Amino acid sequence: MADVANLVINDDTVTVAMSAAEKAEALHRDLTFPRSSVTGVRAVDDGMAEVHGMRMPGAYFPDVIMVGTWRSGDGNTFAACHGSGPAIVIDLAGQHYDRIVMTVGDPQAAVTSLS
Repeated sequence: MADVANLVINDDTVTVAMSAAEKAEALHRDLTFPRSSVTGVRAVDDGMAEVHGMRMPGAYFPDVIMVGTWRSGDGNTFAACHGSGPAIVIDLAGQHYDRIVMTVGDPQAAVTSLS
């Protein structure tokens, strides 16, 4: 699907590469962070269920799309979720975002690649 974010994993960095539509919805550009900042990663059955707080800024339509920044007492989460389907949760340290939650085609493969 061309309109969904891709997770690009390199030796030193990880990038959430968003489509043009997602960049407009999230009011954000691609998000890149050092691989060394990843403190945990896991696959989940429903990415949207993992995101809590207030949307600031971003796009949300229940069970359809959740793209952008969510702020809560637990920190800042960047979401790139399409549908209530399988996703990965990436926990970060020392970055603007504390978590990245995004739908991916093969969550388990993404977890293995980041572990």
